[in-house]
Amino acid sequence: MNKYFNFKNKNVLIMGGSSGFGAKMAKIFNELGSSVIIAARNEKKLKKVISACKFKKKIKYYPIDVTDNHNLDYLFKNIKKNYNHLNIVLFCCGINIRDRFDNIKINDFSNVLNTNFSSSINFYKKIFPLIKNKSKPTRIINFTSIFSNRTFEGRTSYSTSKAALKMLTKNLALEWSKFNITVNCISPGPFLTEINLPVLKNKKNYQEFCNKIPLNRFGQIDEIISPVLFLASDYSSYVNGSEIIVDGGWTIK
Repeated sequence: MNKYFNFKNKNVLIMGGSSGFGAKMAKIFNELGSSVIIAARNEKKLKKVISACKFKKKIKYYPIDVTDNHNLDYLFKNIKKNYNHLNIVLFCCGINIRDRFDNIKINDFSNVLNTNFSSSINFYKKIFPLIKNKSKPTRIINFTSIFSNRTFEGRTSYSTSKAALKMLTKNLALEWSKFNITVNCISPGPFLTEINLPVLKNKKNYQEFCNKIPLNRFGQIDEIISPVLFLASDYSSYVNGSEIIVDGGWTIK
């Protein structure tokens, strides 16, 4: 079975690799023998991810802001210099400012939209020249959310940003397939990650969430590993423009 998930000597770029799903997958790909690049704003957190990795010589970090054009230029200049191709790209960038639509500040709405979605447009514009190699496949995985399918009170900005990213996923999958690039997304439900700490700290709110989930609990972060490895593997070559929902059954109710 190991041949189906052989990631030795693959080059993996993880945007938003300092925490949550991005940090977890950085450690996993590193353990599986990939050369991993992680990028995020918080250098302290990035260094913490590096320190937890098994093969420290096979992982590099870049403390950049994905919404900053010059930061992205710096990142891709270094990638082009040090890597001949990117085999796997994970876009895990995400923030959430919770508030009702009538209360949320326009700046807060814009910050969520810019980080979760708008930044991805510039990111993919810049990455395309590095991956449009028909002889070498690239697997792109965007982290969207079940809030791209349905919403919850106080989640207008987050839902809007993730729904936009899901449609960008489908459009890129359509247009880039001829370059041996597949583009898919994973839509997680509630997981025990840093972004959900405000929910976890409020026991009443937490239970309200759990009541909506047939499995009656939040996901453990390790439960995201298999869906990512599947979409990143050579054997998912006929999966394109798809969404894998990992939500404990929330969206079937």
